Amino acid sequence: MSHNFQAVWKPIIFREYIGVKPYPDNLNNFPEDIINPKISEFHFILGFATKDYDQEGKGTGYFKRTWNYDYFSPDKVRELKKKYDNVKVIISIGGRHTDSSQYPFNPAEKELWSDQAIDSLKEVIGDYDGEKDECGCNNVIDGIEINYEEIKCTDTDFAHYIGKVIKELKKQVPSIKVVSIAPSDLVRPHYRRLYQEYHDYINWVDYQFYDQKVSSKDEFVNIFRELSNEYQGKLLAGFSTDPNDAGKISREVFLEGCSELIHRKLLPGIFVWDANDSAVPRSNEKPFLLEEKAQNLLTGSD
Repeated sequence: MSHNFQAVWKPIIFREYIGVKPYPDNLNNFPEDIINPKISEFHFILGFATKDYDQEGKGTGYFKRTWNYDYFSPDKVRELKKKYDNVKVIISIGGRHTDSSQYPFNPAEKELWSDQAIDSLKEVIGDYDGEKDECGCNNVIDGIEINYEEIKCTDTDFAHYIGKVIKELKKQVPSIKVVSIAPSDLVRPHYRRLYQEYHDYINWVDYQFYDQKVSSKDEFVNIFRELSNEYQGKLLAGFSTDPNDAGKISREVFLEGCSELIHRKLLPGIFVWDANDSAVPRSNEKPFLLEEKAQNLLTGSD
């Protein structure tokens, strides 16, 4: 196995998925208490913008938001940004599989899908547009993420049609400054091709380590270093607090591995799936403990 990528990193970013699952009683707004002011960038990733499917289960390209708009409204985003100048808000496009929901990438008509996706996503983003206020928060939404876990087409088609959406949204929507993609082990070839062809438009890569079995710190570090060669230093390490992901990678392995990568100056940041589960831990721990530990690790406070 070759590990040719070399970089000198100071960790700069932490990201938190929110709005992606049913809401606990104590999560009806952005949990601002988890924001570490020492982190250069803190991203809340709102999920999901999902598309409609036709009777044959093919994607139409018409996207709509699925998060609670009242909980995470434009006014609440602006208020958050007034308090924390390191915060950005990203919209995640696609959807994560659950027992009851499936969100594959399988366009009904590929060229039409891209055009309709661009138009409908502009509307979703546009719902958050408003007049510029004293905080300068006219850019309420700062970016998008591509998050498909099941892809029913070739890697070439995926790269072409998703790449077109990324390119056009970045060109047509001035506030979209950040684009990320969220590969996992099962769809690595598709995201690899997407990144190869559109790397100039992609800022971060949120790799879902929690979607595969990782048994040790050394295994985690080796996987990260291999992926770093593919993604040129834009790779972030992800952990899940979702009980459905338990048993794939332990919190200890993840944090020890991240500590090792920080020591080697290879880790620019961490993301966590998801605030909805972290707000109600399944043990006697306090809410958002993993988020606190991860940010302390990134800022050298741990």
